[in-house]
Amino acid sequence: MNHLKLSSTITALVFFLLSGIQNNATGQSMEFGITGGLSMSSHLHHFRFTDADVSLDLEPKLTMGYQAGVIARNNFSNKLRLQAEPSFAMLGARYEESFTLRGSVFQTDSRTELLYFQLPLVLQLSTAGPNETVFGSPYAKTTYHISGGVFGGYLLDARFSGTNTGTPIGVPFESDFSNDIVSQYSEYDGGAILGLGFEHGNKRKIGFETRAQFSVYDSGEPSQQLFESQNMAVTFSVYFLL
Repeated sequence: MNHLKLSSTITALVFFLLSGIQNNATGQSMEFGITGGLSMSSHLHHFRFTDADVSLDLEPKLTMGYQAGVIARNNFSNKLRLQAEPSFAMLGARYEESFTLRGSVFQTDSRTELLYFQLPLVLQLSTAGPNETVFGSPYAKTTYHISGGVFGGYLLDARFSGTNTGTPIGVPFESDFSNDIVSQYSEYDGGAILGLGFEHGNKRKIGFETRAQFSVYDSGEPSQQLFESQNMAVTFSVYFLL
């Protein structure tokens, strides 16, 4: 519940600040919308997990995730705009490796799942918007843009789950597991964003954007000293401006 209250407070603050910018500057206009899509993410460094029975050192691979949120856009002109996107994002990595437990070899098919509340803040440089009219109304056209900015993240949940298989005594063995690993990660994350996209429409718009995002500092929990984790992801989003 505290996590949701914090997310709601940050979202409300961002919308208030952007609206204040609009009210104090002529020629600017606000737009609001929703966004969602898929992501491919991983960690920069190996993932380590230790408990009473096993110690793992796993090489991260790409895994699928998602993100969904809302958009608050402040248009400085028809080519330059500032955009905030309070959102929820699932990041993590996948692992497919063998390990040894009590002299027997097992295979793991597992993944980390890190749920963040993120706040991307980006500047977008766009090609010119609609400048033609049909029967006196602006003609909708497709524009293209480049995005660059930063993001902050707050960790809501973290799990390490999957399936281990093997034949420890000559008999096939399979076991599912799920472990809470919030303690291995810092509560906070942050980094840089770079993206490309396009949108179509006039007052109501639909758009697509692909972005690369990279955590600029270690998002692992320093007190644990288990591993140095840095998130990296490529996202694919569809958005609607209402």
